[in-house]
Amino acid sequence: VLGGGSGGIVAATKLGRELGARHDVILIDRRSDHVFMPAFLFLMVGQRRPEEITRKLERLERRNVKVRQAEILGIDPAKQQVVLDDGMVPYDYLIVSLGMQTAPQLIPGFSEGAHHAWEMEAALRLRSALESFDAGRILVGVPLGPYRCPPAPYEAQWMLDTYFRQRGMRDRVTIEYFTRDPEPSGEAHDPVVWMDEQSKKRNIKQHYEFIVHSIDPEGRTVTGLYGYKLSYDLLFMIPPHRPAQALVDSGLADTEAGVRVDYDTLATKWENVYAIGDCADMPASKAGVVAHQEGDVVAHNLAVEITGRGEPVPLRLHTI
Repeated sequence: VLGGGSGGIVAATKLGRELGARHDVILIDRRSDHVFMPAFLFLMVGQRRPEEITRKLERLERRNVKVRQAEILGIDPAKQQVVLDDGMVPYDYLIVSLGMQTAPQLIPGFSEGAHHAWEMEAALRLRSALESFDAGRILVGVPLGPYRCPPAPYEAQWMLDTYFRQRGMRDRVTIEYFTRDPEPSGEAHDPVVWMDEQSKKRNIKQHYEFIVHSIDPEGRTVTGLYGYKLSYDLLFMIPPHRPAQALVDSGLADTEAGVRVDYDTLATKWENVYAIGDCADMPASKAGVVAHQEGDVVAHNLAVEITGRGEPVPLRLHTI
């Protein structure tokens, strides 16, 4: 199992429990800790500390999972082995759960002019910036392409609204949101319509169909297509995302959304290789709840195949 995120730990834990000590279930991650990424927004506003959202991956060893900390450099499906920075590991079955990497360099000026909360250190830097922010305009925005946790931009708007209200200074802060998506329409209970209405109730202006072209850190402006500009005092923007570098270098990433998979089984075009979570090119949210369900199904079906006990099941996602 490659990757110790939400999908990887679910798949590894279930396989370890189902197969027992007679089989080798190995989880490989470059970090020694599992980091609960959905809590990054809480980290941003000071409601969580880093130690509260991390757990040692070695705790999985009590579930018959061997944990190996190493950098994953590549995958060779023909030889059925994973290339690490300290050697190679063969496999009989491979579950790829490497997520997506942030790629701020794809937008000129992003690294110098924008904050985000899609990595631990970035969320902590944003927390410091918010603590020293005393008045002005905050822009919250999204890029083109896929990114982790689609509802998070709306959550970020609402959390910032609450944060400044609790500090007694909401009247001195303007919050605005921009997105590449068109303005929502439809029934009031539709998720995107409901989220739009919630933002407007909080006096957060929405800019729809705004496609970011570049950021000017000195002028504090975001430029979209056709020269349309938005000014800011503090910019919170989700960075562009791309598949993990090991998947790109190995040729496993078919699209910018990740590895193509069978929607029922998560199987890839390579024998005994499965992709789950954010790195799987699926018509579903790139979110922890999706990765969890996918990891559970793949692990169950592999345990059935290996042990001959039980029946395989197709993926049936429960999500927005």
